[in-house]
Amino acid sequence: MLAYEYQSDGVMRVVERDDPRPQEGELLIDVAAAGICGTDLKIARGEHRFYPPGTTRVPGHETVGVVAENRSGDDRFAPGTPVAVAPNIACGHCRPCRRGLGNLCENYESVGLTFDGGFASQLLIPAAAVANGNVMVVPDGLDLSIASLTEPIAAVVRGLRPLTVTSDDTLLICGAGPIGLIALLVAKHRGVGQVIVSQTSPHRRRIAKQLGADHTINPRERDMSEQVMELTDGAGADAIMVATPVGQVFTDALRSAAKGARVSFFAGLPSGKGEIPLDANLIHYGELIVTGSTANTNADNEEALALLASQPDLFAPLITASFPLEEADRAFEAAKGGEHLKVLIEPRR
Repeated sequence: MLAYEYQSDGVMRVVERDDPRPQEGELLIDVAAAGICGTDLKIARGEHRFYPPGTTRVPGHETVGVVAENRSGDDRFAPGTPVAVAPNIACGHCRPCRRGLGNLCENYESVGLTFDGGFASQLLIPAAAVANGNVMVVPDGLDLSIASLTEPIAAVVRGLRPLTVTSDDTLLICGAGPIGLIALLVAKHRGVGQVIVSQTSPHRRRIAKQLGADHTINPRERDMSEQVMELTDGAGADAIMVATPVGQVFTDALRSAAKGARVSFFAGLPSGKGEIPLDANLIHYGELIVTGSTANTNADNEEALALLASQPDLFAPLITASFPLEEADRAFEAAKGGEHLKVLIEPRR
């Protein structure tokens, strides 16, 4: 089979590999589409902790396909069944897992991170992942290209949950990359009263406006918090999602918050740059609730897949380019360029 492999010299290449042979309990999937995200770009740069020097592995964790061979014993996965893969495999036994925080599992395994992922013509799903419920049947009629958005939407669903946004709220989204724009679409679908998107790129601000943002602002032109206060009659944003890995934005987000606001630090900061100045009095006197969000659970993916099945046309504009597996280098260049939103690798093109 063909695969886009991260090799031991730190370079990603399209290579021929032996076809996977599923063992008892496993599934073999013919990959239909796999999305490229920031994690994959980080892997390609040699900067991901699960890809230390000398690693040889296939990335790709936003994967959908069709069952090619079923050794799992689960009748739902007959050959030809379309499936989506929730990538994060929780052990179910550690303290976070026992508390329902499988995304924080202490024995974490993940498709495309700790074992081979979806940038290949076929993907072998381990027995533990099948038994854990990481494989979901794609609802009838949902295009598999659109279904490949399941995992990033699951991440956003999880990130928005503690913000409890309502029709009375103003939501500020900092960053209009794919995650920020997914958050915009989900929030507007849920009837959030007003959504403000802060983004430096004029191209991305235009897209945010086209996708339903009530206001877009440029934090380079003028202080972000000043602009937010003007748009909210001095109240500030009731809920804030920081979806860009820029330390100053985290600081400015707190200054943009209304009294009693909920703030999600959705994005992570680069290794070694996680310490940033924060005004603790803004949290104390404003009674702000500040939280983080990382990865997602199977339940988050199930919710995301159901949302996609009910609203496929809402999310379809996020996919702006796709490439065959043989052109994976071009796909990664397109994903790095900033003009595209979601770029897919589709091995069966």
